[in-house]
Amino acid sequence: MSGQRRRRDFRRALALLESDHTCDVVETRGRGDALRLARDADAALYDAVIVASGDGTINEAANGLAGRDLPLGIIPLGTANVLAHELGIGSSVERAVAIVRGGRRRRIALAKAGERYCCLMVSAGPDARAIRRVRPWLKRLAGEGAYYVAGFGEILAGSKTRFSVVVDGRRFDTASVIVANARLYGGRYVCAPQADINQPILHAVLMTRSGRWNMVRYGLALMRGRLTALPDVTAVAATTVRIGAPVGEPWQGDGDLIGEVPVTVTVVPRALEVLVPGDDG
Repeated sequence: MSGQRRRRDFRRALALLESDHTCDVVETRGRGDALRLARDADAALYDAVIVASGDGTINEAANGLAGRDLPLGIIPLGTANVLAHELGIGSSVERAVAIVRGGRRRRIALAKAGERYCCLMVSAGPDARAIRRVRPWLKRLAGEGAYYVAGFGEILAGSKTRFSVVVDGRRFDTASVIVANARLYGGRYVCAPQADINQPILHAVLMTRSGRWNMVRYGLALMRGRLTALPDVTAVAATTVRIGAPVGEPWQGDGDLIGEVPVTVTVVPRALEVLVPGDDG
């Protein structure tokens, strides 16, 4: 479903990989395909499952590979490529291919929301509602810009919904919650500076105030890497986070809408093996 530029990048990546590897190429055609293909990949036949796409497809593949010994490799062809940046892969196709060919294996922790694994984060609030507003046709045309349009629409709506969140037994009333398994959010923006995808600890980032101005203020602080420095934002290390109300509010994982509140998020240590840069970078 990618645009032509990404198809050219894919063909370039494949040519580099096939210079010294045998690759079986399978194209996803809809939601759930990447999960099924990764789950069904035979570890006796393949050295790795390589995903040439964005964070949503990578999330599906991660769900198919979690708990297995078959590693996940990433060729970043998505809108934001957050996981690729988090793992030090970056956005260069050539560098990503070099890491697949000569990188090292590392096991990372995953967040688990209900029955769904998430590599980066789970959240509920204005961002999840904004993702619900994103139009696929605009995303294909404008890429990351589609999310800014949707975010502006959510700001105009000015929702004052409140969430009941329980973090390892402590109850919070908040306007928005991001349960971070990694530092980055929405690209290269630092949301949870203390988070570490290699460690089995989540970080619940709780934004306490609602309304249009506060949505703008939180967004600007996130873009500056200063979100958790705000006095009305609390970041709490956790192993279990329960987003309990209001029932029916959407929640998103790794940039895709997945379900509705209530949802319980836990951390699973060493759940996924990934291909990352070697010690020399």
